[in-house]
Amino acid sequence: MPPSFYLLHGPNEFGQAEFMEGLRAKMGDPAYAALNTTVLNGGGGGLTLAEVRAACDTLPFLSDYRLVLIEGWLTRLLSRVEAVAGDAAADGDEAPETLSTAAGGLGPKETMAALAAYLPQLPPSTKLVLMEQRDLPVKNVVLKAATGAEWALVRHFDLKKGEELTRWIRSRAKTAGGEFSHAAAEALGEVENDPRALEQEIAKLLTYVNFARAVELDDVQTLTPAGGEAVIFDLVDAMGQRRGPQAMRELHKLLATQDPFYVLTMIIRQYRLILQARELLDGRAGEHEVAAALGLKPYPTGKLCAQARNFSLPQLEGIYRRLLDYDTGIKTGQLEAAAALDTLVASLTTA
Repeated sequence: MPPSFYLLHGPNEFGQAEFMEGLRAKMGDPAYAALNTTVLNGGGGGLTLAEVRAACDTLPFLSDYRLVLIEGWLTRLLSRVEAVAGDAAADGDEAPETLSTAAGGLGPKETMAALAAYLPQLPPSTKLVLMEQRDLPVKNVVLKAATGAEWALVRHFDLKKGEELTRWIRSRAKTAGGEFSHAAAEALGEVENDPRALEQEIAKLLTYVNFARAVELDDVQTLTPAGGEAVIFDLVDAMGQRRGPQAMRELHKLLATQDPFYVLTMIIRQYRLILQARELLDGRAGEHEVAAALGLKPYPTGKLCAQARNFSLPQLEGIYRRLLDYDTGIKTGQLEAAAALDTLVASLTTA
């Protein structure tokens, strides 16, 4: 039998939205579908199980199905549970088994348990969808109840990365009626893994080539941040591994299209990120924590952490001070920018 409950969770909001578009399309006439769709605010904190049951138990009007959509409800309930558990741990106490409200109603743990018990009783005419833009814990009572149940469909929507992301970009381009070379898709995926932003970049690049040929690496480097960012990664990789000739080639590749002072600014920014990443790694942070602290995407964070491991913290502090000295010298006219960059890269790769 078709599912009456859908649990969509994970950080890929774009994937969830596409899934919902397909589900709405199956409801038939859009006018009647709108009449039979109820959207409840799960993230605001005031939603109760009684309100959810009332919406779900209502029969559809001139349609086979009623759709009830709730965004962020489990996320909100779990955040309350985790907050109380964290406070209890900080105080050295055990976390309470349940969290009851002051008014005597259901607390978050009790609400999730009651929801899990109610789900098998959903009317066949109801499609209840919970959308959560976080990974749900495997022990979550609602996730456990729904996993494998014939009345439920559980889908995890993760952000793609690496080769999987490259294949996704090429597939989306093909669906749109165009084509990406492997190198072009890989370069685009290195600086962006948000699917919604990537859709815009793919459309822009396909329009740029007028759908007449495949998008190539040069196109990506011309029209997107991938060009400068990718070359900066290559330049810093070569500098960190003391590969002087390659570092010089990457530097001159940048200088062919960019102002020297802007190139220095990019190098300073990259080393600042490497320095911050090294400090976090030395404090036993994982790559996810580094990404969150620095506001970066997962894939560039992996490359950044790999670069940070090429240096010790004192080495990075010394390099960063030297970069700031060059910055001051160029800004005050004491150093000619392009020549100073040659000298800087040469000194850092032979030190």
